[in-house]
Parts: sequence; structure tokens; C-alpha cells
Amino acid sequence: MPQHVLVPLDGSDHGFAGLEYSLESFPDASITALSVIDPTHDHTATVGSSESPLERAEAQRDAVLERAADRGDDHGREIRTLGRTGRPHTEILTVVTDENIDHVVLGSHGESPITSPFLGHVSEAVLRRAPVSTTIVPESTAALRERDIPGEILVPVDGSEQAEAALEYVLETFPGGSYTGFHVLELPFDRSPEAVEGTYLEGVRTDYEDRADEILASATARADERGVSIETATASGTPAEEIIDYAVANEYSQIVMGSHGRSLPARLITGSVAERVARRSPRTVTLVRGNPTTD
Repeated sequence: MPQHVLVPLDGSDHGFAGLEYSLESFPDASITALSVIDPTHDHTATVGSSESPLERAEAQRDAVLERAADRGDDHGREIRTLGRTGRPHTEILTVVTDENIDHVVLGSHGESPITSPFLGHVSEAVLRRAPVSTTIVPESTAALRERDIPGEILVPVDGSEQAEAALEYVLETFPGGSYTGFHVLELPFDRSPEAVEGTYLEGVRTDYEDRADEILASATARADERGVSIETATASGTPAEEIIDYAVANEYSQIVMGSHGRSLPARLITGSVAERVARRSPRTVTLVRGNPTTD
């Protein structure tokens, strides 16, 4: 369960949706709101203004942080505010280390010409490099408030340690939620059950289905140990696409999944499936960092 949550804010509604999610999801955690002035950005002062561009940017940053503190007051929470100057994703990652942050919540905005939503460049940089669990909130504040938090939670499981860590995170962090363990059969062929019946491919499919049953039974057993129930479901196809499609079609509030990381100098890279889900999902996605492996 997160103890110290960092919420970077840029003044946008999406950023404040991340703050709203944090206030609702982590009632016992300390929350730090961070706003960063990017010196490479063209901070243009109003014509005739006595303020310099930097002074104007600092005033805007202070206003964002004051608004964050007010949102905390509305929830009966004290929010620590922190202003920095530098490249936003670099400052965010530095604060994660310096302030012993164990969870980052980012509002994401920006659209892809192919599919929406699409991570903004700062959110994507942090997602790929943060050494701690990260939540991406792609929805507006208004849309987020229409959902129950934690609500219905989809937990993709594949039998890995990272997926098990994500399930433990969900059960511990959201005791009032409703959970579904979801496994995608990524079969080595694209044929219906009827088409492979009576062929050697039927045995291959059966092996995958048996493995899915074992994985979902393990998830059910973990939930039983905590005295809670969990639904289970399967689908066949490309994991990232099936996870997103299932979450949207069944109106899940959020997706929580393990992140398969490979350690590299000063950063972690998420696994391809987790990253694709976080990049493309119109629902809030949390990537729970498991133990990275080295190649």
C-alpha cells in the first residue's frame, strides 16, 4: 500500500484528475503535489507587464500548488506542495528518489492521430523510467468523479511474480473494491476452437486453457486467503488489446497490472504489454513494479 504519493501538476484538468484519484484512493498516504517550471519552455510575459517571463511562470506554478492545497482542504487532507525548476520528467524522477516516494500518480493528456488517449511526453518519460509503481489517469476530473473509486478493478494475471505483486497490491490497497482476475490466452495460431477440433492444435489450445485455469485458481486462492472474493475471466488474442477492450466493454473503473522491468543504468523499462495498456487505455491504469530481472 502506498505511503508517500507524488502527484505532478501542470495546471491542466488531467493533472488535477490525478490528484483527485490520489485523494480518493490513498486515504492514509502522505501526498506531495509537485509543479515544475520548464526553463526550455517559452514563458512569454503579457505585453506591458512588469513581470519577467520567469516571474510570471513562478506565479502560475504557485497558483497551481495553492489550488492543490485547497483541494486537499476540501477532502480534509493536508497536501505538501513542492515547486521545482528544470526539465519536468527529470525533476519528477529526482523528487521520487530524494523524497522517498513509493508511488507516482500522473494525469495524462495528448492524443495520437491513430488512437486516443495517448500519453503526454512527460507522463510517458516518467512511466518508462520511474523505479516505483505508477498510476496513469487519462480521464478528466469530471469523468473520474462519475466513477466509483476504487470501483470495479481489472487485474490481468499471467502467473508471473509481477502479476502476483499487482494482485497483492489491489487486495491490500483497495479492500472495498470488486476484483476480476483476467487472463489472455495468446495462442500461437489464429483459429477458432471449432477449426482446430480433432487436430494437433486442439491439444495445444487445451494446454493453454489448462494453464489459464491454474493461473486463475491461484488468484482465487490468494483472494480467499484474505477472505474476499474475486471474479475470473479469460479471452484469446493479443494481451494488451484484449485487456483494454475487456475493461472498456465491461465498464471497469481501473486496471492494475504488474510491470515486467529490465534494469538499465538509472532507469527501468516497462514490459511491452504493460506499457501498451498504459499508453492506450481510456481507463486509469496502475503499473505495479515487480522485481526486475537483468538480461
